[in-house]
Amino acid sequence: MAARLGIRITPLALLFLIFTYPLSIAENSGEVENRRMEVLEIAPHDPTSFTQGLEIWNGSLIESSGLYGNSRISEINLRTGDVIRNLSIDDSLFAEGITVRNDTMIMLTWKSEIALEINLQDFTIVGNHSYEGQGWGICYNGEHYVMSNGSSFLTFRDPDSFEISHSVQVTLEGAEVDRLNELECVGGTIYANVWLDQVILAINSSSGHVEFSASAEKLSEEQGTNSNDVLNGIAYDESEEAFWITGKNWTEIYLVDFHPIGENITSTASPSGNYIFYILTGIVAFSISYSIIQRKKDPETPNFKDHHQ
Repeated sequence: MAARLGIRITPLALLFLIFTYPLSIAENSGEVENRRMEVLEIAPHDPTSFTQGLEIWNGSLIESSGLYGNSRISEINLRTGDVIRNLSIDDSLFAEGITVRNDTMIMLTWKSEIALEINLQDFTIVGNHSYEGQGWGICYNGEHYVMSNGSSFLTFRDPDSFEISHSVQVTLEGAEVDRLNELECVGGTIYANVWLDQVILAINSSSGHVEFSASAEKLSEEQGTNSNDVLNGIAYDESEEAFWITGKNWTEIYLVDFHPIGENITSTASPSGNYIFYILTGIVAFSISYSIIQRKKDPETPNFKDHHQ
């Protein structure tokens, strides 16, 4: 077609087309990617903890445990599972998700419509915020608190006033996703547990679209003795560049990472990077061949040596 129109496609033009044209249908189809969960480390976990929220703070694990009359916040040694200190929560409150901002932690309550503000330096309650509806999970993205209430919506709140700034609805391939529970914000992605599902979702914080999911079913099969002992709790460990996950009354906590299925994790090169390499190699070969042919056809075309004399 280009030849018929008298258009000459140069190697530079081909290079432009390659980098501007989609590399694969999967990358642009909107389909949700399923990733596998790689376990990097296993540590002991208190089986009496009805885990609601996890955070990493100063190298320790901060955990909220729920249930009326038994709610608490704990600082835990990650490697040994030993409790460093506890803060008991009033019996009238059911502790839910937590998040850390500097040295202050916010802890949601299930139905009391109160978020407690806790100083992590001395483990004291220093304030509270009110909100409407239920509190499930919460994370801090550096600009807003992101909060779940069991529905398919995530609300973004001002970190000082706790007022709602905006909200997004979470969808997976166009379908609403509800029962969003414990949350963890990492960059522009929100990682979420889904209550009663042994899965973690990676959600685009701007669009609400689920970008990938990772099943923890194999881990869940080894844990829990009843229907309440489900996956819940995710905390990003920046020093490990991986996530600690556990569940309600589980005996272990797992350091995990998420990998595309079929990915060779020993290689740092992405599949698309390999494709580009092969394509570029072909372009170079084509350019050399094309130049040689043109020189043979047109004796007046100077060769490389002539051009630089």
